[in-house]
Amino acid sequence: MLAYEDNFGFWDIHESEEQAFFDYVQRQSVLIACERCERPVPLIPPKALCASCVSAVEYGAPASMKEYGSQETLLDSARPS
Repeated sequence: MLAYEDNFGFWDIHESEEQAFFDYVQRQSVLIACERCERPVPLIPPKALCASCVSAVEYGAPASMKEYGSQETLLDSARPS
């Protein structure tokens, strides 16, 4: 069974122990607004970012969604891409 959980992303659950741990994680989670995307997501405190935002930041996205609106150039315009 493939499942998604905001604390740890996608899970491929095959055994009862994996299902029990998945259920435990979900029971420990509380609905929190992600500090980056501001969507309400079930997270285990003190986590503050959903799995999607953590992944985006790890790949170089801005730490804040507000930075997307800035006029600051992120790439060096002197170097061709």
